[in-house]
Amino acid sequence: MRPIGLIVIVIGAALFAYLAWRRTTSTMYYRSANSSIRPPHVRPEDYEEWVMVRRKRWRLVKTVAAAVLGAIVGGLLFAMIDSGLSRS
Repeated sequence: MRPIGLIVIVIGAALFAYLAWRRTTSTMYYRSANSSIRPPHVRPEDYEEWVMVRRKRWRLVKTVAAAVLGAIVGGLLFAMIDSGLSRS
């Protein structure tokens, strides 16, 4: 693979990861301790901590998944552009 192909793949992965990170962080810090779904036997502070840990974990999972998807999309775009250019 040519170096320009790797650069396109890395740029695609970084762009998708950045967009996913921004999207998942925008709702991350909403208050949830007074949520109506909180179990009655759990203190609001404990529930809030549990929710934050869970949200952080999912933020990382979604960001990694978006980076992989971005790399795939970048690779496909480069392959399509490269095959069109090589015919000329």
